[in-house]
Amino acid sequence: MDDAHYHSFLIDRFLDAEDGSDYSRTRAQTYVDYYDGKQWTAEEIKELRKRGQPPIMWNLTRQKIDYLQGMERTQRTKPRALPRTPQHEQDSYAATDALQYVCEDQKYDDLRSRAWGDMLKAGWCGMEITVEARAPDPMASTMLTPMGPAVTIKVRRCAWDRMFWDPFSSEDDFSDAAYLGVIVWMDRNEAIRQFGEEAGQVFDETVTLGESGGTYDDKPKAQSWVSGAGTRRRVRIVQMYHIGDDGEWDVAYFTKGGILMSGPSPWIDEDGKREHPYCWRTAYVDRDNNRYGPIRDMIDLQDEVNKRRSKALHLFTARQTFGNQKFKANANENKKQLAKPDGHVELQGEAQFGRDFGIIPTNDQAAGHFELLAQATAAFETVGPNAAMQGKKDATESGRAILAQQQGGAIQMGTLSDALRQMDFAAYRKIWNRIRQYWDAPMWVRVTDDEQNVRFVGINGAVTVDPQTGQQMQGPPIAQLDVDIIIDDAPVAGAMLDEQFNMLVNLKNMDANGEIPFKSIIQAAPNLRNKQQILRGIEEREQAPPNPLAVAGAEAEVADKQASAAQKQSAAVKNIADAERTRASIPLDYAAQLAQPPQEQRAY
Repeated sequence: MDDAHYHSFLIDRFLDAEDGSDYSRTRAQTYVDYYDGKQWTAEEIKELRKRGQPPIMWNLTRQKIDYLQGMERTQRTKPRALPRTPQHEQDSYAATDALQYVCEDQKYDDLRSRAWGDMLKAGWCGMEITVEARAPDPMASTMLTPMGPAVTIKVRRCAWDRMFWDPFSSEDDFSDAAYLGVIVWMDRNEAIRQFGEEAGQVFDETVTLGESGGTYDDKPKAQSWVSGAGTRRRVRIVQMYHIGDDGEWDVAYFTKGGILMSGPSPWIDEDGKREHPYCWRTAYVDRDNNRYGPIRDMIDLQDEVNKRRSKALHLFTARQTFGNQKFKANANENKKQLAKPDGHVELQGEAQFGRDFGIIPTNDQAAGHFELLAQATAAFETVGPNAAMQGKKDATESGRAILAQQQGGAIQMGTLSDALRQMDFAAYRKIWNRIRQYWDAPMWVRVTDDEQNVRFVGINGAVTVDPQTGQQMQGPPIAQLDVDIIIDDAPVAGAMLDEQFNMLVNLKNMDANGEIPFKSIIQAAPNLRNKQQILRGIEEREQAPPNPLAVAGAEAEVADKQASAAQKQSAAVKNIADAERTRASIPLDYAAQLAQPPQEQRAY
């Protein structure tokens, strides 16, 4: 396929994706607007103001989504590598350290939280796992062992409004997609720096072509392929990965004017095949392949809450009146007076209240809207995380009871939670593939799994010292490791930790023999500030040399106690000996009489 046909193929595939996902992307904008509080259209607000009705907005949608985002932060995960054979058990520790090092270096937890927010609001999210060239280390020539590879593994969040995919894909993980990609907006100079001088010609060719709008537009100006005016021009560049003729993944960077770069995908999976760098997930997919999130189920109820509340407030504060010709002369002024809390209505001439002029009661309508508002609010509680899941059902319940309620309510959100976990697994697997592919030089990985101890682990031949045995260890070759990756959940925080800490404190109070050390209480405190400084102070006192005066006093006290015990023991032995001598001096017949039971005495 020549460049012209290949470029036409790429353009057609992208336009198919743009058209096929138009409904999903347009609705996703609405879902995000509802989260951001944009729940009335401009036409609705204009009509309400014409009536004098307030455009009330009670954003229950944000409360639901914010709770789910907060829940994710208490359930963050860490990757862990398991060996596939017993002889690779020690090597799997190095693989685990390498995975966790990349996640910490790239702030994976923060990226994961932002991606989770995209899934909850728009309906889909994703990560991109690539590498970037690292700047040369000026000290590398003076080192006996290199400090690491020449690349940095990069983890990036894919913004939901920059992602596109095969419109025939129906799986929530996009595993059946023939092509995937993202949109990148770039200045001409940046394009030339990244793709070479030929990119300038492609850039200029794109500028001469048509412009249109859509969700892939540059922000804030809405343009499809070109954005900007005057001296600065920006062009939309499409990054697409697609399955090539050989059945493996290829990559192309192109714009409307031509191809900037293309070729086989540089990323290799665990089986040695080319792969794309994306880890994408969708909350839900309907039968028409439209992708959406949990906000879609909230919109109708949110609209009802807003409109019922607005209408009820309007009926509570407005009044309908009636009047005949006798009252007509001053009707407008009296209507204004009725709208005021201290208004004054004047009846002119022979007009009488209740006959020539009166107020039509609307309390029944206001009460009806208010009752339906209460029902809509209650129905909203059944969508997404409910009160039990949020731990708001009964403030007097114990932490364990609240946790049980949250676990029961979490069953409803199991589909979303599983999607997030699967994205984690895919991301960790691709990170491991990048490590195996590009970490080919000796290096040390800094591990901070303990707040008090920072250790370095050597890989690819780098030598480290075992902190327990003091022996030197040579790091395993990463490229030869074959491990399984699992996900470790972070410990559950909140009410359960507080209850466990209170239980530990109660056990310490009953610990008369000091079996539970006080340092363990400090370590278990869930919300204690400066915990590590307190623990270090305790350790310093434990490791400090003893005070000679205190030691002498303690030894003297022990000696006194030992002497007192010896005196008591000597006195006891002497008493036993005296008793034996006394018994030996008693005559035998008298002793026999003492041994006989007493005779019954007879009274005279």
